[in-house]
Amino acid sequence: MRITNRLAGSLLAGLLTLGMAGPALADTPATDDAQPTTPTTQTTYDARYAIPAAVPASSEAKVAQWQDMKYAMFIHWGVYSSYAGWYKGQKQEVGYPEQIKAWGHQQTWDQRIPLQGIPREEYLATAQTFEAPNFDATAWCQQAKDTGMKMLLITSKHHDGFAMWDTATTDYNFTKQSPSHRDPILELSQACQKVGIKFGLYFSNIDWEKQPEDPWTNANTLDEEGYMDYIHEQLKELLGGKYGEITELWYDMGKPNPAQSDQLRAWAHELQPNIMINSRVGNDRADFEVGWDNEMQSEQTQGPWESAVSIFHKTWGYANWDDAAATYKDTGYPDYTEEDWDHIQQVDNTTALRKAPGGAHTKTTEIVGNMFSTVALGGQFLFNVGPKFDGSYDPWDASVLKGIGDWNRAHPGILGNSRPTHFPIETWGKTMVDDSHIYLGIEKWPTDGMVTLRGAGANDITSVKLDGSDAPLTYTVEGNDLVITLPAQPDEILPVVTVTTKGAPTYVPTGLTTIGEQTTTIPATGLEKFKAPTPKTGETSFTASITSGDRVASGVRVSFDTEGFTDDYAKYKVTVGDQEVKSLTVADLKAGVGPFTLGQHATARVTLSYDNPAYALKGFGKDATVASVTVKSEKLSTPTITVAPQTVEAGKSVTVTGTGFAPSSPVSLTLHSDPVEVGTATTDDTGSFTAEVTVPAATEAGDHTVVAAAESPAAEASAPLTVTATPAPTPSADPSTEPSGQPGTEPSGQPGTEPSGQPSTEPSGQPSTEPSTQPSTEPSTQPSAEPSTQPSAVPSPSADQGRKGGKRSKGGLARTGSNALIVGACALAAAGVGTAFIRRSRRHKA
Repeated sequence: MRITNRLAGSLLAGLLTLGMAGPALADTPATDDAQPTTPTTQTTYDARYAIPAAVPASSEAKVAQWQDMKYAMFIHWGVYSSYAGWYKGQKQEVGYPEQIKAWGHQQTWDQRIPLQGIPREEYLATAQTFEAPNFDATAWCQQAKDTGMKMLLITSKHHDGFAMWDTATTDYNFTKQSPSHRDPILELSQACQKVGIKFGLYFSNIDWEKQPEDPWTNANTLDEEGYMDYIHEQLKELLGGKYGEITELWYDMGKPNPAQSDQLRAWAHELQPNIMINSRVGNDRADFEVGWDNEMQSEQTQGPWESAVSIFHKTWGYANWDDAAATYKDTGYPDYTEEDWDHIQQVDNTTALRKAPGGAHTKTTEIVGNMFSTVALGGQFLFNVGPKFDGSYDPWDASVLKGIGDWNRAHPGILGNSRPTHFPIETWGKTMVDDSHIYLGIEKWPTDGMVTLRGAGANDITSVKLDGSDAPLTYTVEGNDLVITLPAQPDEILPVVTVTTKGAPTYVPTGLTTIGEQTTTIPATGLEKFKAPTPKTGETSFTASITSGDRVASGVRVSFDTEGFTDDYAKYKVTVGDQEVKSLTVADLKAGVGPFTLGQHATARVTLSYDNPAYALKGFGKDATVASVTVKSEKLSTPTITVAPQTVEAGKSVTVTGTGFAPSSPVSLTLHSDPVEVGTATTDDTGSFTAEVTVPAATEAGDHTVVAAAESPAAEASAPLTVTATPAPTPSADPSTEPSGQPGTEPSGQPGTEPSGQPSTEPSGQPSTEPSTQPSTEPSTQPSAEPSTQPSAVPSPSADQGRKGGKRSKGGLARTGSNALIVGACALAAAGVGTAFIRRSRRHKA
């Protein structure tokens, strides 16, 4: 079914009804100003009211490039990999295995039990066997790339203080202690460049060679004598150029003070200006947020942010607990009396899934779901798999990576040139878009076999298919929504439905509200919100989507019913389209912000956010919310123009008078059918203008249209103009034959004859009795491209076509007119539906 045809018919019928019934898009009933009303269910909005569906990347180039990676490899590899979660034959029940040097075979979380860590001499002896014969840097990088990853990030140094590069700061490093004397960091940086992926480094802020072991919280200060200098020297080695471009620096743990966090950030940026630094640098000094270990977001989140997830949540380094069932451990002490502490602790850190039937498929399904959800919500997915001590990957772990890679190759659009979207998170899953596709990740297959994507109905759709299949799926448009009928559930990890669109996908906001001169209240359910990536700090923005329909709204004021907001952290700003008011207090938000102006036939996004906060990734507060947004317009007007006289000779002037535009707004004046800009004007404080323009002398005789268009805020109106031909000049005798009223003689007095003796003629051989060209005095028999009987105020899901029919002139772009809906509907009926829809124009979108 061709959706454009169905929409065209529906819109025509709707417009004829709207033209008779008045401005039906203003769905809020008239009430007294003191009686705010909640908007009723919205009518269907056509494509002019759609906004780009993609959530844009950062305007900062290095941040946008980092966001575009989407999926990366995290590797924990060090001396701890030798123990694989066991020490002296006992399973490590407490803590991450990469911290086994401090934990040893600790069996309980009770801090009164002394740590049973591994002595330094014993740990160093293990390091001296760290030959890693199966370590192949190129193979690691290629494996990451084949999985769909665009970066490999490895532990340069973990809390144990053992450096994995050739450093002059300590002998406690791989190059010095390993029998191979290799530099794994150098080999990996070179291999990443060779394979074509980015390279990143993890760097522990704490170092158990220099600081006390405190694995309970890993919250060591960085105050030891000379400790910050020691870090600086190591950073200069890692970031100074030997290891190439470092895309990301993953600081971890410790408790630096604000000055120390500033120093850690400054050192990294000085050495690598384009590096991205994670939030564990501390004190809100980061370039991106990472949250907690294995933490997944569930709401649309304002970037840049990253979710770091390990293949087994209880370990980041390699662990092998395949045969060890979860157990209960008793501390041997009675319950604490001063706090709620149970001395019986259930530990669930088994990796037995490696030997379970279908375990690899189960884990692959889990990780693909985590990856898709993270990138669809606007984050980067950092997936950790720890290699073995010998440098090889566990075959089971490698099979999971391969399964993820197979899925990504089957669905290349997800990690390709895609962005998260403004489409709502649906019960069935989430969406992503690129330049011409909407990707629906069906995370939960619906029992009725139907999926609805709200706000997608205004797209010009060319196909809907299950990704990887050529069979088309049945779909319909219901109001603003796209409804797709699915086939039988495929035997796949996470099915994807691909909707192909003409042009970039667009979204008609689900909470779009037509405002009026009466107060309109938009409830919280009609607002779009973005969560902050900083854990438990609430939202970073609230957005209401409004429109004034076919009219211009002036003097618009918006107010926010906030709860839990304070002025303690930063002031606020409110944007309406491209208009912005800054430095607002909570009292200002409640009192009302404005005035703003809205153009015709477009959606304006009203967004509340912080104004220049100290840390842009922090939200308003976990208990802060916006209960509602109230909007009121001081004046609504319909743009109109008149042209006098209505009939004019080509080359002569006419006066164009306009009303109902936005105050102090630049207006361009264009003559159609062949569009040519004939003048400009600026409206006064009432939205009116008068301008005298000249009709180009070369204009063909016939019916034309004068279009007045303002770009920001968008407004358009048109009026007919009949152009007549310039009168032909009176023919005169050929001066070569009758120079002064005498019979044709030459100035010399000789008879005016050619050498042959024949009378003088024009080059054509005919006597020169008429001009060489004669303008037609009859009306043109060809219809103009924009007949004056067809007003161009017709709403259309494909409204750009009207501007593509005319030629582009030096004076300006093609524009089409805009009249009131009643006139537009009547003109459509008179002029013919087909022509009207072919000539429709796309309005400016706010």
